[in-house]
Amino acid sequence: MSSAGKPWEPEYEAVAPSAIRVAIGERTQTSFREIPQYDVTREIVCRELVAARQALKAAGTDPLPTYNDYLIKLVALALREFPWLNSWYEEGMIKLLKPVNVGFVCDTEEGILLPTVFDADRKPLAEIAAGTRELIAAARAGRLRASLQKGAGFTITNIGPTGADLFNGIISPPQTAILAVGALSERPVVEQGQVRAAPTMYLTLSLDHRVHDGRHGAAFLARLAESLGDADLLRSL
Repeated sequence: MSSAGKPWEPEYEAVAPSAIRVAIGERTQTSFREIPQYDVTREIVCRELVAARQALKAAGTDPLPTYNDYLIKLVALALREFPWLNSWYEEGMIKLLKPVNVGFVCDTEEGILLPTVFDADRKPLAEIAAGTRELIAAARAGRLRASLQKGAGFTITNIGPTGADLFNGIISPPQTAILAVGALSERPVVEQGQVRAAPTMYLTLSLDHRVHDGRHGAAFLARLAESLGDADLLRSL
C-alpha cells in the first residue's frame, strides 16, 4: 500500500487481524484496564520432575506426559489447599469455585486459545496427558468447542519450550491468577554451600490484588516447589 499524502511513511502491507487476534486484544485490554495485577516469582529445582518423566519415557508410556501436564496436575492439587486462587472476581464479588478446572494456553496459527482441563485435581496424570493432547490437536485444527474453553478458575501459560527463561502472564478475567512457566534448563544453584548445575525453572504467579496479597502467592509457589521436589508424589500422580 502506498503512503499517499504521507511522504515520510514507508510503504506497507495492511493485514486485518483474525477474529481470534481481535478477541485476544480485547480480553487483554480488559485485563490490564480492570485488574490491579502484580507478580511473584520463584526459581524451582526440578531434578525429581525430570527423573519422574524420564522413568515414564523409559517405560514406554504413551502418551508421555509433558512437563506442562505435570504442572496442571500439581497446580490442581495445590488449589485444593489454596481455594482463593481458584476463583473468579465478578460484580464486586469473589466467587470461590468448587470444581478445580485448570486452563492452559495453547498456541495456534491464529493466536492463543485457552482449553480447560476439568476436574484436574481428580484426574490421574495419564488421563490429563491424553486429554491435553486431544485438546491441543482440536485447537490447532480449528475444532475446539467453545464449551471446552470455559469454566477454568486458574490458568497456566508455558512458553518454556521456546527458550524463554522468565515472563509474566496476563490474567484472564474473571479469573484472579495465572501461572507463567519458563524454560526448564540447567542452571547454577547453591546447595550446601556448593555451586552445582541443576535443572530449574522460573515460575511467575500473577495475581489480582483485589483478591490476593503477596504472601498468598509466595505460599502457593512454595507448595509447588515442595511438590516438584517430592519423588514419591511425582511417581504416584
